[in-house]
Amino acid sequence: MAEKLRVEGVSKSFPSRGGTLSVLEHIDLSVADGEIVVIVGHSGCGKSTLLKNIAGLERPTSGSITLDGTPITAPGPDRTMIFQEHRLLPWMTIIDNVAFGLQGLPKAERLETARHYLDLVGLSEFERAYPAQLSGGMSQRAAIARALATKPEVLLLDEPFGALDVLTKMDLQDEILNVRECEATTMVMVTHDIDEAVYLADRIVVMSNRPGKIEEIVPVELGRPRERGSADFAWYTKRILNHFLKPREKKFDYVI
Repeated sequence: MAEKLRVEGVSKSFPSRGGTLSVLEHIDLSVADGEIVVIVGHSGCGKSTLLKNIAGLERPTSGSITLDGTPITAPGPDRTMIFQEHRLLPWMTIIDNVAFGLQGLPKAERLETARHYLDLVGLSEFERAYPAQLSGGMSQRAAIARALATKPEVLLLDEPFGALDVLTKMDLQDEILNVRECEATTMVMVTHDIDEAVYLADRIVVMSNRPGKIEEIVPVELGRPRERGSADFAWYTKRILNHFLKPREKKFDYVI
């Protein structure tokens, strides 16, 4: 697959009392067109900071990030971000929320596009509902539809299912795979959930503690759909988990 996104030599630090706080250190990462890359690591290791730099919400202290060879220097419609909170506008119906980023298009085209993505995430029957009338999982489906409606080149997901119950989370993981199947959207996702990473990712990026560095990039060479209870799935889960066990702890033997 052709390269879509390149992160090259990216470091990020912030001013702090008595000096600077280094959050990311020399990150090199290439993401292919249509690929799902999932980033895992301890809290505070810079995962979300890296995502914000890709989104253009922050600028690297050093290094560069390019999309299709063009430097990223600010937010743009070619990248959209989904957060842990759905951030829907409560005074708007679901269809108006999804169509919100399509200002400038004729109304009929905005609504047609919004309906397409509501159908894609299984919310066609709720287009006239308000966010307060939806469950947490349904609200996140609407947030996914809103993000996709602008047809971004890259979808960025920052712990989007972290606040949901296990069954709802699993349903939405399947929705993400459905989106990739239907839209061929390139995705970069941050999660603390190792099972989620193995289920979704084409490659898993394992980051060290702060300052965040890439310890390993693990290709997940499993077919789809993936069986969570399989020995091969467990092999990948244990391999990733071993990065985060303390040295004094006995690590899992992931040779199967």
